Amino acid sequence: MRFGERRDTSSADEDLAALRFAASLSIVFIYLLMGFLFESFILPLSIIATIPLAGIGVAWIHYALGYNLDFLGVVGIVLLIGVVVNNGIVLIDYANRLRAEGMERGEALLVAAERRFRPIMMTALTTIIGMVPVTLSGATSIGLSYTSFGLTLIGGLTTATLLTLLVVPVFYTFFDDAQLVTGRAIRHALGTAPAERAEA
Repeated sequence: MRFGERRDTSSADEDLAALRFAASLSIVFIYLLMGFLFESFILPLSIIATIPLAGIGVAWIHYALGYNLDFLGVVGIVLLIGVVVNNGIVLIDYANRLRAEGMERGEALLVAAERRFRPIMMTALTTIIGMVPVTLSGATSIGLSYTSFGLTLIGGLTTATLLTLLVVPVFYTFFDDAQLVTGRAIRHALGTAPAERAEA
């Protein structure tokens, strides 16, 4: 029995390690994809910041309801990573389009948050409501429970959606300034800045 227990524990640890690797890999792939889409590898960091926000909701809802995060809950976290970034992508993409039309950054972020608030909330609410029956379904005939899986998606989406409209614009401003500073530093290092001043 002890050998069997050790083998089961080792198998569970390997499964969790595989899921952690999958979560890390999904973050990398999502970041690279957004980098190509936004033609910047700095601005997508403002969207990646929504992932820890989802983690706050996952931990809070499990603690508040007295449930432990089980294996399916960890699977839910991997799934959650790909879901929560959608809100940030919608917001930042619209803000970039407004800026391309000539709108200033601060105004573009405010307009984007106002106009994209409803679709972001509707998308999140449909997913959250859809997970309620799964969460309340209880254990299956083989003893498999989807409660932690449902709580992970509900808690993560709730906090990520509510905080996205507040945190993402702040991080977007910060990383946009960082991108400008980095660009100027690179141009100065390459010697293009003095040439530009000379031409001016």
